[in-house]
Amino acid sequence: MNKDELIKLLEDTIIPASCTDMTRYLQPIADALMEVMPVPLYRFRTINEYSLSAFDKDLIFFSRAKDFNDPYDTLLTSPSFEEIMSCTTESIATIMNTFQDYLLQGMEIPQNIKDLFSPSLLDQMVNFMKMQLEAVKGGEMTEPNWDDIRAKLKNMVVNFANDLRDSETYACFSESITSSTMWAHYADYHKGFALSYDMKSLVLSKPYGLMILPVIYSDVRYDATNLLGWCTAQMLGLPMNRIDQLDKIKSALYKSSEWAYEKEWRLINSVDQGCSHPSFKYAPIGIYYGSRISEINKKILHNMAIEKGLKEYEMYIDRSSSDYEMKIKPLSIK
Repeated sequence: MNKDELIKLLEDTIIPASCTDMTRYLQPIADALMEVMPVPLYRFRTINEYSLSAFDKDLIFFSRAKDFNDPYDTLLTSPSFEEIMSCTTESIATIMNTFQDYLLQGMEIPQNIKDLFSPSLLDQMVNFMKMQLEAVKGGEMTEPNWDDIRAKLKNMVVNFANDLRDSETYACFSESITSSTMWAHYADYHKGFALSYDMKSLVLSKPYGLMILPVIYSDVRYDATNLLGWCTAQMLGLPMNRIDQLDKIKSALYKSSEWAYEKEWRLINSVDQGCSHPSFKYAPIGIYYGSRISEINKKILHNMAIEKGLKEYEMYIDRSSSDYEMKIKPLSIK
């Protein structure tokens, strides 16, 4: 099996909402992952206090998608509001009647709704419905203002898509250590360093809340209509069939084909989202010094690498070579 076949297996695997045994769906993916994943994978770093501290403590820090250099990264498609609502089994009027029933009977909004939607937006919706009910009781209106409700719901769906995007954090790795472009973009124009990792060992340890998969490069963005429709239905306490329980994972892997040169693998973190800078302790197995790294920075990193017992390499340009790849050689200390 190769990486393209692994990606096809992932895309073709559909886990229905009714599934109670996810292992039989996920095990073939895990087996293929262990067969295909390169060892090592590389993480490019700029030299600063932050990256040096992380290296010293063997920490991998996660980032939020909104901070990525690609504004489309993990950005869910925004289908029309009509498409979102057509995913549910109810009309807007019935949705509003459901909320009215909760409020008229003095009932609390169900916990499953509170858990699946941001409290501020939920409060906004409840307060809006209370205002509508008071207006009806006072004879100011004979029926709810569906245009206003529709606008509120549409705004909430947009905000929910943003909340969903920030519900996970990521750490990015590459298959390629010899890409001059990667060194330029992610290691301070070759003045930084890169760390290598054996991520198969991580997969075998089955860490809670972490999953690593290859990025899916495509000219078409992931269709998130069902995902957003299901989330909206859950938010409003309405029945709806979720087509695929892997939809959130898949949506986090799609990226434009223009970025295919990165050969990225993505470590997805679904825990500690309340933390401003979530991290994970995992030691590298090697270090690579950029071809333009300063001698003092190389010395600092070299001393740290010795303490950790890491293999050390340095990148260089072979002027006699006809290609554009960076070359590698074991570190030679003068």
